[in-house]
Amino acid sequence: MLRICFFQQKDNKKVKITRMNKWLKNNVLPMGWVKISLRDILTLEYGKSLIALDRENGFYKVWGSNGIVGTHNNFLVEGPVIIVGRKGSVGTVNYSAENCWPIDTTYYINSIKSLSPQFVFYLLQHLNLPGLDKSTTIPGLNRESVYSQNILLPPLNEQYRIVEKIEELFSEIENVETNIYDIKQRLDFYWQTILHYAFCGHLSHEWQVGEIVNNNSESFNSIYEIPPTWKWVELDTYANFIGAGSTPKGGRSIYIHSGIPFIRSQNVLHYSLNLDDVVYITDEINEKMSRTQTQINDVLLNITGASIGRCTYIPDSLEQANVNQHVCIIRTKPNLLYKYLSLYLNSPAIQHLIKKWSSGATREALTISQIKSIPLPVCSLEEQEFIVSELESQHTILEHIKKTLEKKIDQIQMLKQSVLNKAFTGRLVSQNSNDESAFELLKKIKAERLEFAESKPKEKKVKKNKEKMERTKSVLELLKEAQKPVPAKELWQQSKHWESIDDFYTELKSISDSLEQIKSKTEILLSLKK
Repeated sequence: MLRICFFQQKDNKKVKITRMNKWLKNNVLPMGWVKISLRDILTLEYGKSLIALDRENGFYKVWGSNGIVGTHNNFLVEGPVIIVGRKGSVGTVNYSAENCWPIDTTYYINSIKSLSPQFVFYLLQHLNLPGLDKSTTIPGLNRESVYSQNILLPPLNEQYRIVEKIEELFSEIENVETNIYDIKQRLDFYWQTILHYAFCGHLSHEWQVGEIVNNNSESFNSIYEIPPTWKWVELDTYANFIGAGSTPKGGRSIYIHSGIPFIRSQNVLHYSLNLDDVVYITDEINEKMSRTQTQINDVLLNITGASIGRCTYIPDSLEQANVNQHVCIIRTKPNLLYKYLSLYLNSPAIQHLIKKWSSGATREALTISQIKSIPLPVCSLEEQEFIVSELESQHTILEHIKKTLEKKIDQIQMLKQSVLNKAFTGRLVSQNSNDESAFELLKKIKAERLEFAESKPKEKKVKKNKEKMERTKSVLELLKEAQKPVPAKELWQQSKHWESIDDFYTELKSISDSLEQIKSKTEILLSLKK
């Protein structure tokens, strides 16, 4: 989303004032332009429900609030059409030149032919529609909030010139942006390569002399070869403690503004601990959770969800903390450096192994027994220290380069915003006295909207059909009614959670002890244990 905002603090909420609105107050209108509100030219139509179960693979794209979510053999609206996120990814603006099907989490615009659709698309991007979401629970975009936005409308011919100039400039800008992202990907690949070779022994050749230790057991040979002076062991052999955290009763309601840091999976990144959004628990709760209290230099490993496998350690500066059930604590013995282990668990081979082990029908998850059995290549403490030193040196350099690139990306976004700001205040292209005035354009738009409204069939309120009523049932209720195992995907789409995969997973987890999984060649079937 491209936008420019100023922020003022008021009642703990960010009040957004666009540069366009500020410009409108202090400047004369460009020649042929007119100041209006969006309600004067646009109508946001509701998309229509089309759940995955009802879609048939076809030529026409199905659009959700954040982009394409599938295809269908029929379309709802003719292109070109602008799709605006109504729920979920509120205010996200997408453009389809082709016939398509916007679903009921979106609004769509395609009723006015007297405007350049690409002009409207860029205009809506510039207006920062996500900032109009006033809901405190479920994100949502109110049409009246959109309609009330004030804009400057140029003549139609100038709209085309503006779009042409925006696309010309954006093409050049995005080419630079693509190159920067390519460099970032190459840096990531370079780091993964260094990690791999480090734990194959290629960074520390000078240490690999002396007595040969032949401990490459057959169970570990499938990972990779290590120097003869190293040995393979199971992680549990070199750990004093391995255990998952827990979440106290009350969930989010027990969090406080200050106290004992409570580390969650979002805080554990690849070889870094991000405490920007850390939550806190009281001393009393922390004492009750003594088993999951961290110690300095503990290794933390995410063991569930999308972030599974991310690994870091507790720094010296964090004397007290606790962890939730999505994070595992690994406390190493003196003959294994915590940084060596943390770097190793982030290496490509182990990340691949974790992904392989953790695939499941309900949630990606690692068990404690799997963690204990992770194969670990061990060398002397001196060699471990050398490897850690070399890797951290490289990591520091790479992170510095990444931060520099991220600053460049921020500058690129600011440049895009500057282009849009100039475009919609009449400063991107020159005005032409031969262009038909926007006042005349408004007359055409008004007539066209009236014609469209009169030709639009009146919607009739219909009762929910039986199929939709059935989607009020829980997963447990559906499984109790099922005569045979049900595919996981089908179960989700028939349940009351059909609009939220996260809610579906949450219920699956709550009844996991009662579930039985059957893996076929193409899918996973679920049923209740007998």
